[in-house]
This record gives sequence, structure tokens and C-alpha cells, in this order.
Amino acid sequence: MKNIFKIGLAASLFAGSSLVLAATADGSLGGTSTGTTDVTLTIDEKFQISGMDAFSFGSWSGTGDLDAERTMCVYHNGDGSYRVTFTDNSALSVGFAVENAADTAAIPMEVRFVATLASTGNVAVTYNTAETQAALAANISAPGCGGVDNANIQVVITEADLNNASAGAYDSEITVVVDPD
Repeated sequence: MKNIFKIGLAASLFAGSSLVLAATADGSLGGTSTGTTDVTLTIDEKFQISGMDAFSFGSWSGTGDLDAERTMCVYHNGDGSYRVTFTDNSALSVGFAVENAADTAAIPMEVRFVATLASTGNVAVTYNTAETQAALAANISAPGCGGVDNANIQVVITEADLNNASAGAYDSEITVVVDPD
């Protein structure tokens, strides 16, 4: 009885799978012949970041925080949702910083992000931690967003940290990665 059930199950699975391919057929021999074939493809999710600009603070005046924001575009050919992860090239292993050329002195910085143009709602990001953005946060119409940005990055270096820093030039490179959520 078990063998009959297994044979019946195998036959029904085979019959069901042949229905999927039924649209592909050879033509018959005759004055004309018509054949059909299936065309299938898969388009993987793709992302593009564009419109990135540098944060060039210049010389610090000696008072106040250094605080600047830049807009950018995130494109996604899917539903517009994504995860964003921020890191930098500083030698600090637990956070963001600008460093001198010898990497012997560092000034902590805060990196903030929001998936809109306005800095209102910017949230401090955690170093090397993916943060999910809402559906439709990314532009889903065209790579490059048609020149209309849709996200905001903010960098803040506090007056207290600047006051404690040694004289010299400092820099860092922030890396932004977007991927499927």
C-alpha cells in the first residue's frame, strides 16, 4: 500500500511539474508549424548611493561644535527599504573619529543619519551596525534619483572634544553601505 501511495505521489508531482513547462512546445510537421517557448529571468536587488559630498570643516575657531550635514541619494530597484551601515577608517575600534596623519591622536565624532532631506529626525548611528530604513525610503524610480536627494548625513564634533585635541590636521573617511533589509 505504501508503494502505491509513493508511486501515486511521484506521478502527481511529475504531472504538476510538466504543467509548468506546458508553454514550451515543438510545432507539428506540416505546411506551417508553430512552436512556443518560455522566457524567464530574475532581476536581483540593486542599490546605488550617489550625490556624496565631503565634510570640510577647515580651521576650528576655538568655540562651538563643528556640525555639518550633507544630502545624498539612495536608489533601490525593489520596494525602497534598505539597511544602512556606517564605518570609518580611523584606528578606533569602537566609534567614529578624525585622526592625525600618524594615527597617534584622535578626536571623536558623531555620525547621524535620516532617510529624508531634512536633518530633523537625524539619529546617531552605531558604528558598523546595520540600521533598517522604512519601505520607500529609497528612490525606486531611477538610479541617481534624478538629481533629487533623499537622505541626510550629519557629522558633529563637540567643542569639548575639540578643546582637548592637540594642534594639527585631522581627517577620516566615512564609508556608507546600503543593502537589502
